[in-house]
Amino acid sequence: MNTYSGEWIVRPKRSAAPMRLFCFPHAGSGASAFGGWGEDLGADAEVCFVQTPGRENRLRESLYSSIAELVPPLIQGISGLLDRPFVFYGHSLGATIAFEVARRLRRTVGMSPDHLFVAASPAPQLPWSHPPVRFLPEGEFLREIQTRYGGVPQEVMESAEVRDVFVPILRADVTMVETYTYSPDAPLDCEITAFGGLDDPMVSQPSLEAWQQQTSSGFSLQMLPGNHLFLRSARKTLLESIAGGLRELQEVQRPSRQVG
Repeated sequence: MNTYSGEWIVRPKRSAAPMRLFCFPHAGSGASAFGGWGEDLGADAEVCFVQTPGRENRLRESLYSSIAELVPPLIQGISGLLDRPFVFYGHSLGATIAFEVARRLRRTVGMSPDHLFVAASPAPQLPWSHPPVRFLPEGEFLREIQTRYGGVPQEVMESAEVRDVFVPILRADVTMVETYTYSPDAPLDCEITAFGGLDDPMVSQPSLEAWQQQTSSGFSLQMLPGNHLFLRSARKTLLESIAGGLRELQEVQRPSRQVG
């Protein structure tokens, strides 16, 4: 994969598509969580994967454990790619990060995504309603994560060497989730589409519906088969929905919005 802007963005296929889709991964993962998305969505947008420090090709860099501290350098890292209309997709933790990036862009440079896709994430204004796990001993921590979200690779459970790499990443990301503080602000003026997993024990349909309060424009909700990581189990349906939204935006032929 090709990278850009100090490794913050992975671009599997550079193109002259009329817009860019930035994908923000879930906790414990990186750009590889969106494997194949570039090929599947490339006709509708240039797909760009956010790669935060401390994982995959940035493994030697220091991890962030605060969304507030992560957002400013992340924006600096993607700023060179905001010269076309752009759209955000965020999964779980990635949804909250994408939301905060959108709000800070509006506040600091007067730009806004044309659409915000959020998945497997309660609306940001809702309080975190689950017991904290970030300080649990390693074994308990992994078991609780597996119970809540699933997706912990078997090699992590079986190999101390793999755990030494994976657990600090996951613990830092979970810390971001558990310490996030929402600050009230005006709703975004872009449309928001929320996705949820029908069997997700962590994110209820009402908590997804509450995303409607974060937009002054249109809102829609789609529930998909699967648990918290339905981007795997319902991949085809999810990508078809995103592609449909991208095509609708192109039909409108609206430039990237300047607000303020």
